[in-house]
Parts: sequence; structure tokens; C-alpha cells
Amino acid sequence: MSALVQAEDEGERLTERETLNMLRLLLIAGNETTSNLIGNGMLALLRNPDQLQRLRDDPGLIPSAVEELLRFDSPVQATFRRVLSDCEVHGFELRERDNIVVLIGAANRDPEAFEDPDRLDVGRAACPHLSLGRGIHHCMGAPLARLEARIAIEMLLERFAEIGLADERPRFRHGVVLHGLRSLPLRCIAA
Repeated sequence: MSALVQAEDEGERLTERETLNMLRLLLIAGNETTSNLIGNGMLALLRNPDQLQRLRDDPGLIPSAVEELLRFDSPVQATFRRVLSDCEVHGFELRERDNIVVLIGAANRDPEAFEDPDRLDVGRAACPHLSLGRGIHHCMGAPLARLEARIAIEMLLERFAEIGLADERPRFRHGVVLHGLRSLPLRCIAA
């Protein structure tokens, strides 16, 4: 927070309102996306037991699994942007100041970008998903989210010989942008 308050670019600093909005974003979005990544990811693994077993057999796949879990069931499904100048995208005319919705979850399942996009593959080699944004819109908390998800999955696999769903119909929170579970009741047997 100190670095954010002291940040300066060509003599300009964030206003109090900008600083508070940034802190709100870091607190809510960073926590929300990470917890949704872990919950959505574990649910995907439990629904794909062959992939869960691959991770048990080869924990070295966990970093690529985190990327695949981000792609497969993104904690952020959509985002909103404003067009900065008139342009054309795939034959559609966009005008300056138009508001657009970017469907991240759909882009992450694009068959032109991903082979067999509806299949979970924890060993997927190249996974250029959009779940944590790109360029100037890249999530500031991305490294922390990846680290926390990796540690959570490693610990769950290490501590429990068996993990299963206690309820086959997990309930998701309702939302257009953020996508996550209300809870993920599990049945676990210690290792």
C-alpha cells in the first residue's frame, strides 16, 4: 500500500479516490479470483478423476495444471471495456466510447486457440488463456493467485489419500463477471 500511495509517474500521483479504488480492487478482486480459482479448479479435478490422478502421479504437473484450470473454468468470466478510437474487429464497426463486453470464459474455450478446448488436460503444453488478462489489463495479483493455487492443490493432494465431492451439485454464486462456488463440501480421507 505504501508503494501505491507513493507511486509517481512524470510528477503525477494517484488521487485519494484512485488510491481507494485501487486498494478496493486489490482487496476484493485479488481475494475473490484466487479463492474462485482454487474452488473451481478442485471441482474440475474432482469431475475429471483421470486428471486428478495424473497430478497425484506427477506433482511436477501442478504449475501447468494451474494454468489449465484457469483456462478451463476461469474465475473471471467477463470484463468490460470502452473503445478508445473507431476501429473494426472481425467485420464489426466499433466507435469511440462504445462499451463492449469481453467474454473471457468463451475465449478460453475457443477451438481455434485450444485443441479440444472442452477437455481438461493438466499437462497442456501451451495455455495462452485470458483468465488473468493481458497487457496493461494483466492482473496485478496473478503471481500470488498462481502461487496460492499451486500450494493449495499440492497440500490437498499431499494430505488426503482420497478426495471426493460430499454434494454432487455444488452451488455457484450468481454473477456475470466473477465465477465461483458458494462452497465446495468434500469427503476426504487422510493420507
